Amino acid sequence: MSSSKNEPILKDQLLTFIKKQLITVLKYAGLYSIALIYWELLLRTQTGFDDFSLYFLLFLPAESLFLATLTGWLKPKFNRWLTPAVMLLPFAFYVSQLIYFRIFGSMFSVSMMGLGADAVGNFGWALWSTVKESIGWIILCLLPVAAAVLLSFLAPKGFYKRFKPISHLGSFILTVVTWFLAVLLLLPFGTGDASPYAAYSSAYVDTDTAADRLGVMTNTLVELRYVIFGAEADADDTLTNPDVQPPVLDTEVDTEPEIDTSPNVLNGVDFNALKESTTDKGKQELCDYFNSVTATNKNAYTGILKDYNLIYICAESFSKYAIDPVVTPTLFRMSCGGIVLNNYYNSFKNTTTNGEFIFMTGLWPDVSRKADSGTTVGSFAQSVNKDIPFALGNMFESNGIKSYAYHNYRGYYYSRNKTHPNLGYTTTRFMGGQNGMTFTSSWPSSDLEMMEQSIDDFINDEQFHTYYMTFSGHGPYSTANPIAVKNIEKVRELLGDRKLTKNAEYYLAANYELELAMEYLFKRLEEAGKLQNTLIVLTGDHYPYYLNDDALESLAGGEVEENFDKFHSSCIMWCGGLPTTKVDTYCSNVDILPTVLNLFGMEYDSRLLPGVDIFSTNTTHMATLYNKSFITEYVRYNSQDGKAEWTAAAAKLSDEQKQQYLDYCIAVTKSKYTVSLKLMEENFYKFVTDSLAVDGQ
Repeated sequence: MSSSKNEPILKDQLLTFIKKQLITVLKYAGLYSIALIYWELLLRTQTGFDDFSLYFLLFLPAESLFLATLTGWLKPKFNRWLTPAVMLLPFAFYVSQLIYFRIFGSMFSVSMMGLGADAVGNFGWALWSTVKESIGWIILCLLPVAAAVLLSFLAPKGFYKRFKPISHLGSFILTVVTWFLAVLLLLPFGTGDASPYAAYSSAYVDTDTAADRLGVMTNTLVELRYVIFGAEADADDTLTNPDVQPPVLDTEVDTEPEIDTSPNVLNGVDFNALKESTTDKGKQELCDYFNSVTATNKNAYTGILKDYNLIYICAESFSKYAIDPVVTPTLFRMSCGGIVLNNYYNSFKNTTTNGEFIFMTGLWPDVSRKADSGTTVGSFAQSVNKDIPFALGNMFESNGIKSYAYHNYRGYYYSRNKTHPNLGYTTTRFMGGQNGMTFTSSWPSSDLEMMEQSIDDFINDEQFHTYYMTFSGHGPYSTANPIAVKNIEKVRELLGDRKLTKNAEYYLAANYELELAMEYLFKRLEEAGKLQNTLIVLTGDHYPYYLNDDALESLAGGEVEENFDKFHSSCIMWCGGLPTTKVDTYCSNVDILPTVLNLFGMEYDSRLLPGVDIFSTNTTHMATLYNKSFITEYVRYNSQDGKAEWTAAAAKLSDEQKQQYLDYCIAVTKSKYTVSLKLMEENFYKFVTDSLAVDGQ
């Protein structure tokens, strides 16, 4: 037979072979597809994510084909067990995400892997407690694995086949092709900030937003890509001018001629000259950016607390719901006096290190895919070798005023034993160790005991600055919390006939320890004659994520809207020497540091901080959340869906003015977040201060 006659036969045989191999691969991929859809939708029932955001289906073929590539390596009699074994991998992934969400209130980001053993060791009690509480959901997650095991018994002979090597190669190639096809299919849905394509392509998107839009598995794979290969160029990497003029909104500003309204800047900082002094493109870009920023002006509140003491408190899981006139009367008294911020929003839903970093440095932490991972997790730990001159410890020490820092847990956790000295705190004390503090419980430990052991260090100083990171308010809000257990009967006695859920009662019981610490602090300050000339600033590191929805509603007295109202909180700025001043300015964590610097009349450069003094009159005030959603006098903008809700105050604006205003606010928010990250990357503060030192010589 001639070769030409054999060609159709060989071609048919090849096509038949490819068809059989493709069917085999797709058969496995189909099994994994069903399981992945089930797990993704099951997880969404627990997270509050958008159930109708089904863009994860676009990436499902690639993910399923990749899992299929891992199977079919063995002989049929063994291969039937390899499928359930591979199925265990995504099962473990989704269960771990569920457990993490139930402990921390968000999805687990790849950048947080560096916490490793520290997280397991310190949250072990919560891990096992949450696993036990979630056993029903874990069993539901097991169903696809159980189905795969059952199928291994019931499948007809020949169902499980060993792949040919070319099938594995073909499956992998199909994985890559279908992944890139999924990315292309995102484009018709838009490329704006709230689009699924932006959630995929932007290095600056946060984990929860991306997981909501793309699916948890897809987002984790994208984050892994960033960790392994680094972050490519991103549109948000370009610093745009945040002071492109917003529309004139006809606001009235009360001015008094005798008040100094000169800009809050450092003498000698010339960004044009700084740019000329370096060839570093990153620093040059920052110089251009800051040269375009309009500094906030000094005002009637500049320097009014110049000779006062400052006690600066980042309170674990503190919120406005911890303030009760009967249960926590000292906190209630503090919240009603001094500077009362009616429209303060806590930017973060979880993770203490982020809230503490922004509170102490005035800079946004990195919660994006660009976040460095490894042994030092989070912007705070990664700031140890960076200059942060405007941190309050450094500012007070540079003015000859001693600064102290305390935390009632171990100093190595979140690297506080390194970060706090870098921020200027020459005296730092933590749990245990040399000169450390001791506590009757360790997780959480007592705020009152911390206050009792620390206050004698500074109370007799002529002037002082003291920082506290508290711990008693940490969850869980149940019998697993020794601080809450200690105080629960007293809290129930104070509540009387008022009915709250148990979770809410235990939240108040945990924060009752903070109440006792503040009561003790007031007593000692009064005895020392320091109560009237001390400013106490107290706010939470993040939303109390251990509060369940029923508990939150019982404390709030009604339903609490998820996107914004949940973050409406309290920042206490109590000072006995000040008349009560109520402020309606919209603000958040990032604005507290520049406000305090202005109150104490300290020399700082307002252009170099992303937050703004709440009393400044020549800027746009907004409360900004971690995901770049924001609230102003005129609008609520939800970055997750790109929708703007205009307030009654915006009724006087035309549609054109509204759009111009919204575009301006979005640009400002993105730029200030990006510039915070670049400041750290470039160690830009050192670049500026070194130039000032040279000029000073």
